[in-house]
Amino acid sequence: MKHYSVMHKFQFMVKRSSARSYWLICVGENCTWHFKATSINDSAMFKVRNFNNQHTCSLMDNTFIQRKPTAMVVGSMVIPKYSDPKTIYTSKDIQFDMLSEQGVNLTYMQAWRAKEKALQFLRGHPADSYSKLPSYLYILEKTYSRSVVKLKKTENDCFLYVFVAICTSISGWEYCRPVVVVDVTFLKSVYMRIMLTTSTMDATGIEVLL
Repeated sequence: MKHYSVMHKFQFMVKRSSARSYWLICVGENCTWHFKATSINDSAMFKVRNFNNQHTCSLMDNTFIQRKPTAMVVGSMVIPKYSDPKTIYTSKDIQFDMLSEQGVNLTYMQAWRAKEKALQFLRGHPADSYSKLPSYLYILEKTYSRSVVKLKKTENDCFLYVFVAICTSISGWEYCRPVVVVDVTFLKSVYMRIMLTTSTMDATGIEVLL
């Protein structure tokens, strides 16, 4: 319904919300717009019982002065943009589309949070991925014997770093040129860490990431 209110550019308020019923009304005084839904057999599924989508309030009631939608609402609206991992859809794109299509002016950080929510809806929370690392590394080590796989944690059992050297890369090292290039980039925003990469070239001149 938050998505619906953004699409139709109006505001509503919750009159009743419980495990069994959900009742919304327009913020306009004496407006007949309302939405009612109740639980089906006390389950988590709800059925819409009554929905009057006609507004009788005046524009003078500030009903149609839109509130900024939350990152979760905007994120749910842009999920289709991220269904293909190859698609590049930036926070700036979210800002532009929300302004041109919905008339909602977002700051860059609001758009960035919406992007993070959309990716979380599709791919889950990053913390869930970290919890799968030990089993993934175990399978990796069993599949590629003689590989070097290390998972390092802090004293509080938090992830610190992971080191993986596949056996084929180790055996191919003797055919690479004895020059290693090290590059460092500083991660900004939420991560605030340093990413370190090393690479070299094999005998054919192809760059190999170490």
